Amino acid sequence: MRLRNVVLAPLMLMLSCGGSPPPSAPTLAPTPAPSHVATVMPPVAAPAVPSDDAAIAEACQAYVDLQATMFPERATILGMHTRDTELEDRSHDGYELATASEEKMLVGLKARFSSPHASRAAQTDLDILTHTLAVDVRTRRDLRPHETQPDIYNAPMTAIFMMTSRDYAPAGERAKNVLARLEKIPTVIAAAKANLKNPPRLWTQIAIESAAGAKGFFDEQRAPLETALPADKARVAAALKTATDAYADYKAFLTKEVLPRSSGDFAAGKAYFEFLVHEDYFLAEDSDALLAIGKKIFADTNVQMTDVAKRIDPTAKSWGEVIGKLKKNHPTADDVLAAYRKEVTRAKAFLIAKDAIAFPAGDDLRVMDTPTFQRSTIGSAAYDAPPPFDKNTQGFFFVTPVDRNLSKAKQEEMLREDDHGDLVNTAVHEAYPGHHLQLSFARMHPSVIRKATGPAIFSEGWALYSEEVLSELGYYTDEERLMQLQWTLVRAARVILDVSLHTRGMTYDQAVKMLTDEVHLERTLALNEARRYTASPTQPLAYIVGREMIFRFREHYKTQEKEKYSLKRFHTELLSHGTIAPGLVEREMFP
Repeated sequence: MRLRNVVLAPLMLMLSCGGSPPPSAPTLAPTPAPSHVATVMPPVAAPAVPSDDAAIAEACQAYVDLQATMFPERATILGMHTRDTELEDRSHDGYELATASEEKMLVGLKARFSSPHASRAAQTDLDILTHTLAVDVRTRRDLRPHETQPDIYNAPMTAIFMMTSRDYAPAGERAKNVLARLEKIPTVIAAAKANLKNPPRLWTQIAIESAAGAKGFFDEQRAPLETALPADKARVAAALKTATDAYADYKAFLTKEVLPRSSGDFAAGKAYFEFLVHEDYFLAEDSDALLAIGKKIFADTNVQMTDVAKRIDPTAKSWGEVIGKLKKNHPTADDVLAAYRKEVTRAKAFLIAKDAIAFPAGDDLRVMDTPTFQRSTIGSAAYDAPPPFDKNTQGFFFVTPVDRNLSKAKQEEMLREDDHGDLVNTAVHEAYPGHHLQLSFARMHPSVIRKATGPAIFSEGWALYSEEVLSELGYYTDEERLMQLQWTLVRAARVILDVSLHTRGMTYDQAVKMLTDEVHLERTLALNEARRYTASPTQPLAYIVGREMIFRFREHYKTQEKEKYSLKRFHTELLSHGTIAPGLVEREMFP
């Protein structure tokens, strides 16, 4: 799937409590950080803490503990490793127990904090906690994902990848825990067979593709597991065979039994869609207002693209014609990864030179090939944040290599999505100053619940805002700017399609047609983009809506700060609140 500019950690996977730095040597003065490195200032004396602040903090920690107990794979991804040998209980009874546990917590919180006496920060934390639980419970009660989303049964591979790819514990310890999980995978497939009912056909197809990548993924795990456990090669081989066979069985089950009966409706419906908008994103707008925003920015971006295209080629009939030519300017299949690495380095150096933003201490980013099992859903590039509970700060920037098993024409189609302009813009969006930098800031926040949740409207809004900021700073050539604007157009189209697919009866084919005819995406990319939108209501609209809110905040901040204003100062303040809904950021920045 040609999936661009997506943060891999969704809302329910972003938990943390963070670690403390080692104590300073008492006889040495601290070394001043470079001017581009963000530092955390020591707390100053504060007035007495309102009486409910401690209780709210305890409630937030209780939520994190509940998540770790009920969802051990999720806990691993987030850097909590007390249950690394376990898999989530995906049976019907396990699902109902987890749902009821969250529901009980929500009811208790509403009773306990009906009229809280809390500081502004604690009130924000309480709002995040109760809204998150409300979204979790309603989603599990109404949408029944264990019955309708076949791909959730492929999730253990993500947790296993995190265990073998990150050095949070000795290799032998991690490997033993991986083996324990591999041996339990048949229980996951058994639950899938018992639970799945009538999924949307598109979602079953996604799961089939993901399951098909399992063998390649498990083959890649053999070497690190055998290296870590040289005396247990027989157990390693047996565990990998168990897992591989289980997913081969799952793929066959999905293909033969589930796909023929997959006639479910992917549309979330207006009531649930607007519930997410209000509860998850803290927005007042309804779907009609959001659709209007998308249409306006779509039209405005078209005008901008026409102007830039004329500068590049005054004889061209349309910006689509110019983009068609620019798509040919791409690296070879052998050079794609190196090209992304070059652009990531260049973007960071530019920001340092411009002094436009600070960089968190320990900033660390690895640009690497996308894991095999994720290549069906990451077509070009994606970002995987460092686990917020781990002390390790390394983020992964995944780049999907060209599939050499495809025809030459299909390989060229893949490469056309890695053209020079797209490479430049994707590095900005995913790395600097986009997702990696923003989420590296977020993990520094002391609040557990702010690191426990991460609404796309802030993370994706920031990443899209980042693209426009670099344009303001003069980073892009006209070629690069045109490709950046095309992805702004894609994001505007996402608002329109998101609302239309889930609340207005738009079909999948109609969404694909808009992406090919009006946004000029390659057909394969358009097919997979539209497929993703069907499965993630409100996530596609997050980019544009979040960006527009951040621009509004910047103007407000300029007015407020007057002569003290600087772009770096604004960015530091904005990012200091964590990955929370922009409406909550506004409440804290402009009380």
